[in-house]
Amino acid sequence: MDERAPVDLIHLSDGEDVSLVLRAVGPPGVLLGPIRAECLIRADFVQARLDTHIWPDLLDEWEEALARLGAGEDAGWAQGGRGLRLYFHPSDSGRLSLSVHDPDRLTVALGLEPPPQWIEEHEIRLRRMREVYGES
Repeated sequence: MDERAPVDLIHLSDGEDVSLVLRAVGPPGVLLGPIRAECLIRADFVQARLDTHIWPDLLDEWEEALARLGAGEDAGWAQGGRGLRLYFHPSDSGRLSLSVHDPDRLTVALGLEPPPQWIEEHEIRLRRMREVYGES
C-alpha cells in the first residue's frame, strides 16, 4: 500500500471565501499512469469537489504556465484532452481571475487577490509534487 501524503499542487485563496485547490490524493492507479487528484472550489455561490487526475508529463506545462504568470501573462493548464482545464488571468492590480472548466461537470469563474509571493509558493509546490510523485 502506498502511503504518500496529499500534495496541493495549486492552492489559491483570498483568505476569506474564495479558494481553488488542486490536490494530489493518491498514487497512479497503474504504473506511470495519472496521479489521482481532487479539485476543490469554494466561493459564496459554489462549493465543489471534482475527482480528477494529474498526468506527470503535464507538470512541465504547469511550470511553463507559472513562468508566464510570473511575467504577468495569461496562462492555461492543462491543455489537451477532455479533462479539467484551468485558466489564469492576472491583472495589473494584483487580482487574479480564474476559470475552472470540466467539460462533463462544471464551468466556473472566480476572482481573488493572491498573496504577492504566490508564484514562488507554487514553484515550491511543484517541486514538492515532483519529489513525492516523481517525474514523468
